[in-house]
Amino acid sequence: MDFVPEIIDEAVILNAVDICTTGNDCRPCAELAVGIHNWLVANKLHYLIVDFQDEKDVCTSILAELLQLKKRLRYPFLFCGMMEGPKKFLKSYAYSDYPFFAVPEDAIAHLRKTQPDVLKADLSAVKQGEPIPCTRSRTYRPEDTEETEEPDADPEA
Repeated sequence: MDFVPEIIDEAVILNAVDICTTGNDCRPCAELAVGIHNWLVANKLHYLIVDFQDEKDVCTSILAELLQLKKRLRYPFLFCGMMEGPKKFLKSYAYSDYPFFAVPEDAIAHLRKTQPDVLKADLSAVKQGEPIPCTRSRTYRPEDTEETEEPDADPEA
């Protein structure tokens, strides 16, 4: 599973792609949640909008990890494109702070109306279209992802 940032109406949406359906104890999804945390901190975002794009089955590990992250960060976490199965799972974990949204634009409008200050982040460092790095490093910064040498350079030269 990957989460790919996209900027819509001056807000960042994480589009879920190649959605995992493993279920409980999915280590890659747990590590992805660490990557999301580091990415949010590095980009100084104080909200998370995730679009599951109407996928019927979503790994319960990533859903549980996102809820744990929500508790830790105490930011608004909004979910879009959730089908009934994933919605039921989130509700069973007492997710009731925000409604579920059909499309990201509705989630952005809700935040703009209820908590406009969280949307006042500098989005210039957000790399659209590139999956969030799945890393355990707590020192990840967007500039750390730049290549430092020429890709065609001969290492023995």
